[in-house]
Amino acid sequence: MLPRMRTAERVLAAAALLAFTPARAELFSKAYAFKPNTTLQVGAEFAEGLRLDSVEFDLGADDGSTTGLFSGPKVKISISNLSTTSAKIGVALAVTDADGRLVAVASGGTKLFPLRAGRQITYSLGLDGVNSELPKGTVFRISIEPK
Repeated sequence: MLPRMRTAERVLAAAALLAFTPARAELFSKAYAFKPNTTLQVGAEFAEGLRLDSVEFDLGADDGSTTGLFSGPKVKISISNLSTTSAKIGVALAVTDADGRLVAVASGGTKLFPLRAGRQITYSLGLDGVNSELPKGTVFRISIEPK
């Protein structure tokens, strides 16, 4: 049986646990009208100095043809770090049609190096897999989570 901990030891143990528990950052999540092949200028600030600058859906050629391995539909998401510290970011996006059916998804974010203070990054995310109904999309929902 373990000896009983004194009050001071319990307080120190709780403080150590809190110090090593990762802080939860504020999740930014919002819905916008889906407009293919158009850049939506957003300018929404969130999470202590981050800003969603723009979102652009590139569906490729109007005739549906593809010209290469990486030429499928994609979304470009520009985010600025207006703070004084670097930030890691996770991004998730879903497109739905008028009936609320999910027609495409994409996710990504910081891989190796955080977004430095005073800088902007554009994530280019592929809308792979389920995307044949993407042109029928009406709304997209985006969530951005600082890590």
